[in-house]
Amino acid sequence: MSVLHLTPLTRVEGHGRVDLVLEAGKLVDVRLALEESPRLFEALLVGRHCREVPALVCRICAICSAVHRVAAAMALEAAMGIAIPPLARGIRELLLLGGHIESHALHLFCLILPDLTGHASLLDLARAGHPLAAAGLELKAFGNRIQALAGGRPIHPVNVEIGGVLSTPDPGALAALAEESRARQAELETLLGIFCREENYPAHAAAIGTRMAVAAPGPLPLWGEELVLGDGRRVAAAACRELFAEVVVGYSHAKQSGSRQHPLLTGALAREEMAGDEAMAGFGIHGNNVAQVQELGKALARVAALAQELAGAKPGEVTLADWQADAGIGTALCEAPRGLLLHHYVVDDFGRIAKVDIVTPTAINQAALEAQLLADLQGVSDEAVLLERAGRIVRAYDPCISCAVHLLKVV
Repeated sequence: MSVLHLTPLTRVEGHGRVDLVLEAGKLVDVRLALEESPRLFEALLVGRHCREVPALVCRICAICSAVHRVAAAMALEAAMGIAIPPLARGIRELLLLGGHIESHALHLFCLILPDLTGHASLLDLARAGHPLAAAGLELKAFGNRIQALAGGRPIHPVNVEIGGVLSTPDPGALAALAEESRARQAELETLLGIFCREENYPAHAAAIGTRMAVAAPGPLPLWGEELVLGDGRRVAAAACRELFAEVVVGYSHAKQSGSRQHPLLTGALAREEMAGDEAMAGFGIHGNNVAQVQELGKALARVAALAQELAGAKPGEVTLADWQADAGIGTALCEAPRGLLLHHYVVDDFGRIAKVDIVTPTAINQAALEAQLLADLQGVSDEAVLLERAGRIVRAYDPCISCAVHLLKVV
């Protein structure tokens, strides 16, 4: 028995390790170890006043900071029975749409595109004058501008608080945003066609895992009160922690949900398939890239409509509900760019946090990712091909391990 070492795999956020275990030249096991330093957010929040939580948890991730802040606020609002104004709900949606656009553009153009063109990185593409390098970064910057307008700044937004949002974006800026979003939507087919060609991806098995997404109306739901699964089950938000059933594995710092025998799959691929879109058929797990392309189109269309709607808000319209801290238990389900995000809080009589549980998309997908590596790499004996394909499979999931620049360090 031998272990094939991959060190490091670049173009994925975070630090980790993949072990490819070979026996007589055949792949028999795979272990994905996520090795980012323990962040301890669930422990450090205990005893804090609930007002502090949204600003703290958005520091979990710079790429996903907006959705962490919104999910925390929503869970605490559920715990204390707070209803937010409709205008605040629209501004939060705009913020999350900006996060989807920025994150999907980052993944597709900075992390995936070099695999499709044979370059080592986006920098090499830029030096070669590839038109998609600059265009992709412009789309990413557009997502950041949306987040800055709705959230107060592009990273770690400050506009979202328990009870709603603090302020309404400038109407003129919103109208200009709507116009730009419509223009960018018209350019998408030319910009993103390269990601939708099956011949650009290696041989693969079918994507593994029970698909799941929030059950909510609209072409791109960003939050909901229950999950719907590909096997027909519907699970209320309060019961999702039991569904995810996080366990500790000895070789990873991150907890896993499910198992290789019964893995769960979340993210753009799961969302689009649950919505009935068949554009990803035939791509295996690399269909997640195609699904992100589909979602970019939906997000841009929704930004155009929503920004125009918000621009017509009445001056002085309320965006923040009055509330008092109270004891309660609340859970929120949001669709982060990479998949389902759960925030769960128990608040005591003094408004302090008594218990926290945060489940992230990468923790949910980890078991499916290991099973996918094992399935897709069966029959591959060339070590160089094993390493190259393993990296591409992991990148397809768009995992967010920590906010660094490498994912895998295999030992």
